[in-house]
Order: sequence, then C-alpha cells, then structure tokens
Amino acid sequence: MKIHLDLDSFFVSAHRSIDKTLLNKPVAVVKRNDKEIFENHKGEVYELNKGAFTGDLIISKKEYDRNYFFEKGKIRGIIVTASYEARAFGIKTGMALKEALNIYPDLVVIFPDYKLYHFLSYKLKLFLKRKIPKIEQYSIDEFFGDIEGWVKDKEAYEFCINLKKEIFEKFSLPISIGIAESKWTAKLATSFAKPDGVFMVRDTREFIKNIPIEKFPGIGKRIEKKLKERGILTLGDVVKNKELLYSWGKNGKILYHRIIGDDYEEVEEKNIRKSIGISRKFDPVFNRQEILRRIHVLCRYLAFLITKKRVNPTFYYLKIKYKNGKKSKAHIRISRIFNELLLKEIMSILFYRADKEEDYIIGIGLVCAKFKKESNLFDFEKDKKLEKLNEAVFKIRNKYGISSILGANEINGKY
Repeated sequence: MKIHLDLDSFFVSAHRSIDKTLLNKPVAVVKRNDKEIFENHKGEVYELNKGAFTGDLIISKKEYDRNYFFEKGKIRGIIVTASYEARAFGIKTGMALKEALNIYPDLVVIFPDYKLYHFLSYKLKLFLKRKIPKIEQYSIDEFFGDIEGWVKDKEAYEFCINLKKEIFEKFSLPISIGIAESKWTAKLATSFAKPDGVFMVRDTREFIKNIPIEKFPGIGKRIEKKLKERGILTLGDVVKNKELLYSWGKNGKILYHRIIGDDYEEVEEKNIRKSIGISRKFDPVFNRQEILRRIHVLCRYLAFLITKKRVNPTFYYLKIKYKNGKKSKAHIRISRIFNELLLKEIMSILFYRADKEEDYIIGIGLVCAKFKKESNLFDFEKDKKLEKLNEAVFKIRNKYGISSILGANEINGKY
C-alpha cells in the first residue's frame, strides 16, 4: 500500500504549535507583496529541505506586526492559508485580506514565518523516515510513503491512525492521510480524509466512479476543458475513454494509468534539482529603470544560490506579470561558465525581449536550468576570470550576508 500525508492548514498549524492561544480561532496567514528584498534588508538563506521539491529559503530579518497590512488607509495582503474555523466563514486561500476582514472583522492575522514552516517540515521528514521504509517529500506539507511489506494491507488503516496520533503528539500538527494501492489514488483519497482524518481506498475503480475529473491531482484547467468538451465529467467516464487519453501521447497514457490506479509509480526521494529560480510580486511599478534594478537585485540572490549549489546553468528564463493580468516570457540557451555579471546581462536582455506591454508590472520571475559545466571557445578565458571573481564575492556574502556587496545598478538604478 501507498500512503499520502498532507498537513492540515499547515502554516496556521505551525503557528499554533508554538502559540496555543491561536487554537480554535479563525486565523489566517497573510502575505503582502514583497518589497523588502528590493530595499537591501539583510536576509538569511536556509537549506533545511534539500529535496527537489523546494528551493532555499530567503527571509528578511525585519520584524512585522498586524499594522504592516494597513498602509495609508488601505488594507493590503493576500490570504496564504486559512484555518478551518476561518474557512467556515468563507475565507479561503487567495482571497484579499480586505475581503476577508469584511466577512469576519475579528480574524486573527499572522505574518508568514517561512523559517518555522521549513524547520517543522524538515523535522517531520526525519521522523517519517524512521517510521516508514520509503518516504518522498512532495511539497513543504505533503509526503508520500510506501508501506508495502512493512505493514499488512489489513493493518494499514490502524497503522495510519496511530501514525497520525503520534505526529500530533510530537509536533502538535494535525495531518490527514490517504491510503491506496497507488500514489495518486492515495493523494486523491487524502481529500476525503480532511480535515484530520484517515481514508482508505480498497477498490480504486469503484472509488473514482463518480468523482468529478477536476478533483484528480494532475488534471488542470486545460485538460479539464478538453475532457468536458467530450462529455467526460467523472473519473469513471475517463476509465471508459482509454483510447482518447492514449491518443494524447505519453503524458495521456501516464495520466490514464494514474487515474485507474495501475501506474506502479514508486515512492522515491527526489534530490536532484533540475532548476533554481527566484520570483517576487510587488506593488505596481511602471518605471522600467526601476524594474531593471529589481531584476539585478533578484540576480544577486539567484547568483548566490547557484554558486552555493556548484551548478552551471545553460538555460535562462524570465517571466513578467502585468497589472492587466497578462504575462510575458523569454528564454535563451547559452554555453558559458556561470557568473553573476553574466546572469545580470542575460536577464536584462531577456527583459527587453519579453516586455511587450505598456502597463504596470507586478511580478518578475527568474529561472536557471539545464545544469552542465561548459563554455564556448570564444568566451572561455573571460569566463574563467569572472568565475574566480564570482567565487570571491560568494565567499564574502556567505560570511557577511548577501547584501554585503551590491552592484552599482542595484543602488542607483542607472542603466
């Protein structure tokens, strides 16, 4: 049997684990657009969870309180996680704080503590490794486990009940667990276990028969639309349309067998990082010089992470999000030895290529991938010199902080 473990309302639960006064109250963890990283506040990098599912954690040392969300008569912030008590009033993830407070004015508002979340997630992962032979961390608050040969099928439910109780006793974190013969059916089952329960699937095809297709993990809006256009509304309908999904190629075949529960995918720890990125949303900015400055600030952090990982990207990607809801992107493949100056040059070029809207910008994302140590012959000597400089800068920042050395354009924004 495979199991899927999902921490309930994790961010709120994490705060409750250290502050019992938050128990049984409508609570929401709220995030404002991140401007601190662009103001050169001292930050810290943590590397607790080293798996492929999450990046290094960069946080500011600045302290916050509830007043942070109230500025010049305006209420700013987005709900990241809401407690089940808050959800009962209709408050949910992605809702504006202003709307949430209109619904329930006495809502307890908390600023995110990502260091706490990663620390608890890391401790739970170590605990689960001692309890279960195979563990795969799927996200900061989700895990897969393989208990085949470790626990008899008829004892799996009781095992998970006891595991859930032990996790709560040890970490004060409520968790829901789904049990099934396959990973993805187990993940689907967890949604029936929530909150704070255990749900076991004994017959996959009978279980999925009347479940709406959008409930299955891996069926996004695009696939949902394609299926519904053909009158396929439930997972039971999908079972009867094998040829259609097979016609979609490899990904269609994988999805079909995940749905019917005979994909035989193993639970395995994924430690290989295929990409490293950083992104930030912020209040609307029109000035392109300021946007370029912010891109260079993000490049400084991204360069630190890439150098720390000792990898050499050959694929660079930039994404822009506009106030009008549109998005734009650009990418390039290049065979060069990595350094921060090269990163800033490439991302600046990609920005000029991607920026096609005459509108305010509210978000920037940078990603580097396809790690391979190589450089073309024309730039090799220059790249080797810049690589040494890059390493020297990294050592200083690693000791004194990422903001200990700034590029000139990060300070004055002149290009």
